This record gives sequence, structure tokens and C-alpha cells, in this order.
Amino acid sequence: MLSRYIKEVDVKFSNMIMGLTGFITILIFSIFTEGNTINHLKDIDINTWFLLLHNGVTVSVIAHTSLFYLYKFYSVNKVMPFYSLFPIFGLILTFLIFGEIPTILSAIGGAIVIISVYQLQKIR
Repeated sequence: MLSRYIKEVDVKFSNMIMGLTGFITILIFSIFTEGNTINHLKDIDINTWFLLLHNGVTVSVIAHTSLFYLYKFYSVNKVMPFYSLFPIFGLILTFLIFGEIPTILSAIGGAIVIISVYQLQKIR
């Protein structure tokens, strides 16, 4: 619904608002449900922080910024199928950068996403 007005909004601003809103919401939820959030964050090792940085910057920020940028030029029904492939690109990048082999469940989930996107595009 808001995509009609997205042409007037700067992509970086909309991404910043989305990220801050998500961060604050998840942090508050984590404090109330897990209780010891700060200590859990202190216990995370450097390799895990690099994985989180990869996921947060490479996969999320670049993909979401690209998504909002494409909304300026294309309709939602043309952009959304490619957005559905977001987890697939994340799996591929994780394999290429960290050498992590996807589990069988990840491969099955990826196949379901790819088949679904293909079927949706075939119907149109």
C-alpha cells in the first residue's frame, strides 16, 4: 500500500527507518523474553560477529536497498518474485564466503522457494 508513495522517499532513509524499527523492537522483545540480553551479547565470539556482519550488511542492507530502489522504476508484482529469492542469495553468499555447506533442510527450502517463484512467473 505504501509502495505508491515510495518514489518520493529516499532509499537510504526508508532503509534506516526499517532497520532501526526492527532493531529496537527485537531488542525490547529479547530483553523481556530472554532476560539476560547484554550478557548474551558479550559472550558472542569474533567469528559469530563476522557472520552477523555478513548477514546484516551484505545480504540484508544491500538487498533491501536494492528492493526499495527498484520500486521506483518497477511495479511491486515485478519486483516481489525476485525479493522472494533473498534467502537463496544468502545461502549462496554464505557458501562462497565462508564455505558453509547448506543443510538438507536449507536445500529443500531453497528448492521450494525457486519452484514457487518460477510457478508464479509462469502464471503471469
